[in-house]
Amino acid sequence: MLKQYFIQIIQLWKGNPLFSMISVLATAFTIAFVMILCMVYTFRTADMPPEINRSRTLYSDGGYSYLTKDRSNANPGMSKSVAKAIFGNLQNAETVSYILRKGEGMGFVSTAPSNREKKMVSPVDDNFFKIFSYEFLAGQPFSVGQVAAESKVAIVTDRVARQYFGSVENAIGKDLTVGMSNNCRIVGVVKAVSSLYSKAYSDVWIIADPVSLDWGPQYSEGLRGMCEVVLTAKEGASIKALRREIEQNIRRLNAGKREYTFELRMTSHSESSFYNKKKVNPIRIFVVLVLVLLMVPAINMSGLLSAQMKKRIPEIAIRKAYGASSGKVASQLLFENLILTVVGGTVGLFLAVAAMLLFKNILLADLTAVNANTSFYLPARLFFDPVIFVLVFLFCLIINLLSAIVPVWSASRTTIIQAIKGE
Repeated sequence: MLKQYFIQIIQLWKGNPLFSMISVLATAFTIAFVMILCMVYTFRTADMPPEINRSRTLYSDGGYSYLTKDRSNANPGMSKSVAKAIFGNLQNAETVSYILRKGEGMGFVSTAPSNREKKMVSPVDDNFFKIFSYEFLAGQPFSVGQVAAESKVAIVTDRVARQYFGSVENAIGKDLTVGMSNNCRIVGVVKAVSSLYSKAYSDVWIIADPVSLDWGPQYSEGLRGMCEVVLTAKEGASIKALRREIEQNIRRLNAGKREYTFELRMTSHSESSFYNKKKVNPIRIFVVLVLVLLMVPAINMSGLLSAQMKKRIPEIAIRKAYGASSGKVASQLLFENLILTVVGGTVGLFLAVAAMLLFKNILLADLTAVNANTSFYLPARLFFDPVIFVLVFLFCLIINLLSAIVPVWSASRTTIIQAIKGE
């Protein structure tokens, strides 16, 4: 029976190539778009090197303070002393890193006036390299002692090392001028990461300057500074519990201030990756987009199938004249639609993978990407997640079958007399 069905399907495709092609491409493009959306979401949110702790990481913004009585004299920024009061003794936090707010993040780097260039410079502490995982090709991360001593040391990427010193090995122990006259001794070289990993990307890392972190202690009751915080939740601790603990510490901080109030916004990795200022769960946004991508083609396909079924009324009437039941006719028509969906789903998967391979820098870049054209490695699981593909394919299959039920049911119930009359 199945063999006969496949023979009839092949004949149908030969007799109606335009309809078959449209059906396959509609499903293929639908699944391709959905899979690309899932790939982009996975790339932005899943734990992957160097941002291996995305699922349990929170980021602070710079914070701001203002006069409590009338909200005047508002100023952006958070001092490290304030950050320590908020984040220094969190029960649900595993690692807390105090970093300098970079602004645009660009600074001049050189070994001589003739090779002075702008690079991405990140002032951080030793804990930063515990939250983000870099592949050290030489040297090592900053030590606690180096941070405590405010040592003038730097970690650079292999690209910077080769540009200024010829090789990775030659860079260790050499001086690099960061800024106008800040000579830093290179203590580590890491493999460069793509700027599409916006939280971890940099060309040079230096130890954050305490004076800049606690800028202006005489202003706004010591609230102002240039400190930001990156922290991870403990294994097993929820992000919500960590947020509540931070909020409680901010309220306690403000209770001890005479004139000023301090406010700070924390964002998860997914929220910060999609510029989500209203804290709307990005998953909900993607679900809505997926539903739209699946439903609109299904509605269009339903109309197309209705028109196609009307053309096949004489064929259906002949089958019924030879004894085929309405159920048998309906099952064959649905089986034909199923095969078209399977073919379309397979083509769609290949289209999605091909699009990601060819246009990954465009599809994955965001507003913070600096060198979006630089080639980089993507993990294989990003291209094909069997669970996601099966769920998307099953959902697409169900929607396609639902869109086919009405025209198929109507066509299968057509009587021989109605076919002769052309009804």
